[in-house]
Order: sequence, then structure tokens, then C-alpha cells
Amino acid sequence: MEARLPEIRKEEVLRYLGHRDQEIDSALESQLERCIGAVLSTARPRLTYRILPVTDSEIDGLKMGGNDIKSLLSFCNQAIIMAATLGPEAETLLRRTEVSDMADALIMDSAQSAAIEGVCDDFESQMRLSLRKDGLYLTDRFSPGYGDLPLEDQKKIMDALDATKRIGLSVTPSGMMVPRKSVTCIIGISDKAQKLERSGCASCTLARQCSFREQGRVCNG
Repeated sequence: MEARLPEIRKEEVLRYLGHRDQEIDSALESQLERCIGAVLSTARPRLTYRILPVTDSEIDGLKMGGNDIKSLLSFCNQAIIMAATLGPEAETLLRRTEVSDMADALIMDSAQSAAIEGVCDDFESQMRLSLRKDGLYLTDRFSPGYGDLPLEDQKKIMDALDATKRIGLSVTPSGMMVPRKSVTCIIGISDKAQKLERSGCASCTLARQCSFREQGRVCNG
């Protein structure tokens, strides 16, 4: 399954920027369109995934920390581990723009956040449709750093996927992924329909690096 980058909607970029249904003037609209265009033309999304067996709520070969992931997988016989990135091209664009124009860089950062979330949403949608043909259902996706799943466990996922070799994704000793606009996650597979109830920050791929949470706010509230 190939990574696909859906349309980046201006409304989503504004949400990441902290706008709350305020009207925008023509200058900002033009800037948004220009920055989104630059992100779309530069990003080269890549992803890799594996489907692994689950026994007693544990993923075969992966000892994940905490209890939340065990709860998520409690009715699952298999799980998907996945890693996705917008690629080094997107990282280079953002770093260069941060030097030359911080206003554009802020918009591009938000556009890239919306973009990697869109790549993950598209992958999940494709998998749901594919598995439903076999009478299988997906849980919500869950990433290291959510709940009590340790952030450092993302390296276990990356190693199991050989993500550095396959999609050029690495992780620093402090736990930051390189390129920055990247994601690792786990999604359970069950033969029973799953109640999808995680929402807001709990389901957001970018929760760990969210400026809204640092300010004690949320982007959709």
C-alpha cells in the first residue's frame, strides 16, 4: 500500500494555527494557498507497515510498555504496526523557510502537520475497507506517547519495520523522529466490530508536539 497525500484544506491549516472561525483577509488567504502549494509540491510521503499476530494482548516479538495498548488489543488476534513520514524534502523546506520567513514557516509547519495526519487517515481508511471484505475490523490507531505507552517504544516499532532502510526514518536519543513530520502507530485487527471512541488529543498523531497542549488548550475545542 502506497502513501497518499490527500488535499490539505485551508481550514485544517488554520485550525493548527489556532484560528477559531475568524474571517481571514485576502492577503492571508493568498499566503495560505502559497504555503500549502509549497508543501504539496515538496512532500514525498512514504510509509511502511507489517501485520503481526497478537497473543494475550501482546504483539508478537514486540514488548510494548504500559496497559493502554493491551486494552486496545484485548479483542484482537492481529495488529498493524506502521510508520509514515513526509520525507526529508519536507524537512528541508521547513528548515530553509524558518531562516528566511518565520510567518511562512509557521503556516508550512501547520500545513505539514495536517499533511502527515492526512497520510495516516488515508492509510487507515484504505486498510478498513480492505479488511472489511474479510469480515475484519480495526481499532483506533494508537501511537507511542499516548496514554501510558512509552514514547521510547516508537523505536521498537521502527526497528521491527526496518523503517530507517525502508523509508529513511530515524529517531534521536531524546525520542524525536527525523524527519520531524513522521508518525509511528499501532492499530488492532479484530473479527468483531470495535467501538471507536478515542477522540481529540488521544487520537491525534501530533499530540506529543502540539503547541496547543503546551498552552493548556486544544485545537478542536
